[in-house]
Amino acid sequence: MASDKEPNVWLIVLKLAAGAVTLAGLVWLALWYVDTYSAAKPMAPPPLKPKMDWGIVNDSPIRNSR
Repeated sequence: MASDKEPNVWLIVLKLAAGAVTLAGLVWLALWYVDTYSAAKPMAPPPLKPKMDWGIVNDSPIRNSR
């Protein structure tokens, strides 16, 4: 006869908790690795601002009510 026994709920909860802890640990490890080894490399200089500001780039979208 086939067994109609249901799986233990506490075992499923324990496996899910272990998976969540493992996933959180891997994310933490990846973020730590990026933080540690990206700080050793010099940062790229900020992009240069153009010499001439032209066009509507600096115009306000709000009409002047003079």
